[in-house]
Amino acid sequence: MFVKKIDITYTHEIVKLDESHRAALLVLVKIVYPEYFKSKTADLGNYYGIFKDNQLVAITGERMQMNDFVEVSAVITHPEHTGKGYAKQLVAYTANAIFEQNKTPFLHVAEANVGAVKLYEKLEFVTRTKMNIWEIAKNYTQAKMI
Repeated sequence: MFVKKIDITYTHEIVKLDESHRAALLVLVKIVYPEYFKSKTADLGNYYGIFKDNQLVAITGERMQMNDFVEVSAVITHPEHTGKGYAKQLVAYTANAIFEQNKTPFLHVAEANVGAVKLYEKLEFVTRTKMNIWEIAKNYTQAKMI
């Protein structure tokens, strides 16, 4: 999905995450998406978060980066804090930070994740293509030894 610059009013403080936030980031990811990414995934780009009562409750960051494009990734909100507009503001903030680098933000989303698709459409992202992703794993129980 691609979008133009997003015009939004931020009503929550957005913090650029650094190494001192790494443990909190990994705790949040593990709650929402266990095994979603590894401890050094946050080194791939800038990550931003929203804290409430000293708890990291929502994050979004940058992952894949190319010459002209940067992926908006890890759109995660703690289950006890959904529906408060955190993801909307973080996606907009991250996308706008990418625009400031003179690059185009993009993202991917599972078609079945209807809530996320609606959010991205509200932020004026548009579907550019649909892709099938296949998980291929070697079945060791059927492998023959020669």
